[in-house]
Parts: sequence; structure tokens; C-alpha cells
Amino acid sequence: MSQSNYKIYSTSKDAWDAMYQAISSAKKSIYWELYIFLDDEAGNPFFDLLEQKAKENIDVKIVVDSWGSFWLSNRRVKHLRESGVDLRFFHERKKRYRGWWKRLWSRTHRKILVVDELIGFIGGVNVGSEMRDWLDIHVRLEGNVVHSLLRAFAKSYIICGGEKKKVRQFLKHKLLLLPGNDELILDEPHERHSSARSKYTDALSQARERVIFFSPYYFPDKKFLLALWQARKRGIRVDLLIPFRTDVKIMTLVAYTWFSILKKAGVKVHLSEQMLHGKGVIVDDDWAMVGSSNLEQTSFYNNYEANLQIEDKTTIKSLKDIVEGWMVKSKHLHDNPSIERSRWQRFQQWLAVKLYELWHGEK
Repeated sequence: MSQSNYKIYSTSKDAWDAMYQAISSAKKSIYWELYIFLDDEAGNPFFDLLEQKAKENIDVKIVVDSWGSFWLSNRRVKHLRESGVDLRFFHERKKRYRGWWKRLWSRTHRKILVVDELIGFIGGVNVGSEMRDWLDIHVRLEGNVVHSLLRAFAKSYIICGGEKKKVRQFLKHKLLLLPGNDELILDEPHERHSSARSKYTDALSQARERVIFFSPYYFPDKKFLLALWQARKRGIRVDLLIPFRTDVKIMTLVAYTWFSILKKAGVKVHLSEQMLHGKGVIVDDDWAMVGSSNLEQTSFYNNYEANLQIEDKTTIKSLKDIVEGWMVKSKHLHDNPSIERSRWQRFQQWLAVKLYELWHGEK
């Protein structure tokens, strides 16, 4: 895939504008899967456009998560379906052996849009007014990878009750290694394995000089911490960019519990004062991964996630310039006295970790 087939957007608003333009130009089909899609100031223009396109006999299929999009109004849902939009709320109906608790909290956290089976978008961007000014990463792409996005969408559509015959043609696409070694990294809920988690860990073992991680939420496992420690012993520079405050307070507290370990390991922690929702990793100038997988256990083991591994050097440089620009505007952990933990803060963080571990059934 040539570099000209990639375009990176670094805020929710920029990504919304690009997706709106692509949808406006649709002639055949629009397939969109995302976690949060709300009928507010940000979402209503999209919903109006989707209804218009459906009335023009364009095939419009939307999959939104039933939990993430809980506040999508019944009125808007009714209008969408009456206009011809095939709207599905995602909840896992398969894998019943996993138990009701796991099924309940297995969400689609993917953010995939495919227009006319030719143009794809993938990344971390949802649609809701609160997110307008968030820092995020979303990628517009073309080429063979779009076939893989179509296959991923088709499987989600079937899981949440869509008729298989309506997407059967997309299931034939295989998730093959793409030209230039660019690859779609898909995860489904699994007790022991996560492809995204493996990529995050591989970054530390494969790096020659530097690894940059960025994520709104941070809760590593022991294997990741061991790989991090070993990378630092080899002299690898490790940067971690996370928000100073996330939109989910418990995740802010959970992330802060790791700061002493990261400081001891020599990791450079950068705290973004602006809400950062982008997720990914950059390894030297060799490869990068961006998408929907946060650096924490819910993304790794409970959610349906979609990420893109990129090995195009020009695109990696563009991504690196964006993330380094974010870090320049951020505060370094050790220069921020407000991070010093009082007894009350330590208690809050301890409690947050215990609740998080209980949520995941960990000991």
C-alpha cells in the first residue's frame, strides 16, 4: 500500500469532518461500527446524512454497542430504521460457555467505517459532543486492507442479529498480511490471548532505540512490565503518554498506581492536560500500531477491538510527529507536584485497583 493511501487525523473533530465528507460522497454503501454514537450536536448531522443516504437506496448498515451508545434516543433509532438504515445494537450472543458476566461485559469497542467498499477508516474516534476537542488518532485508508475491514464488520453484524445472507460476500475476504507488511490486528474476547497485547509487548522486545506508547487508560500485566524492565536494561528509551485526567475517574486512579514502578524503571511519563483518547505504539522508525485497543485488560480480554499495524516509513514519521507534538505540550510526571500521593490519594488508588481487579475476576 502506498503512502498516498493513508491520511492520519489527530483530533475527533478532524476525523468527523473527513468521515462526513466520505459518507456524503457515498454511491453504493456505508458500513459503520463504533462504540459510542450519540444523537447530540456532534451525532445528529451524521444521523441526518445517514437517513438521507438510506432514502437514496444506498445500503446503510450501522452497528453500535448497546452499552456505549446507551443514551442514543429511541426517537432517533425509530427515525433511522423508518428511513431504511439497518441499525443494530451490539451484544454478544455467541460463546455462551463464557458465562453471563463475560457475555454482558463483552463489548464492541471497534471504530470501523467503510464507504462504497473502497474507503476505510479505523482508529479510536467515537461520535459525541463531549469528544469534539479530544486528541485522538484515526486513519483513512484504501487498498486491500479495506476488504479485511469489511470482513470484520460483517462478523460483528452477524453477532448482533444481522442476517448472514446480507453480508455473506464479505466473509470470503481473508485477513492476510498486506503489501508492505501492513496488517489488521483484530481481537475478540478471549481468556488468555490478545493480539494487541502481544503487539504492545513485542514493541519492547523488538525496539532498537525507542518505544512510544500512548493510551487514555493504562493497566499493564506482569508480562508487559517484565518486557518493559528488560527493554530499559538494554538501554531502550520508553515514553508513555497518558492524560493527566481521563473521562473515567477510576481509570485515572488506576493508572497513577503504576507511577512509582515506572519512575524506578526509568520510563518517561508524559501527562497530557488535554483529553487524550488515541491509542497505539511507535517502535523506532520501523513500525507502529494504532486503533481501538487501550493499554489495559478490558481491551485485551473483554472487548472486540480493531487496530492497524503500519510499516510505511513516511506514515510512521507523520504519526510520530503528531505524538511527539502532544508530548511537547504535556507535563513530565516528575515535574508535576500535584501527582505526589497523600494517604487519601493512595487509599483511593488502592481501592480503584481492587475494584478494577474484581471487575476482571483477578486475584
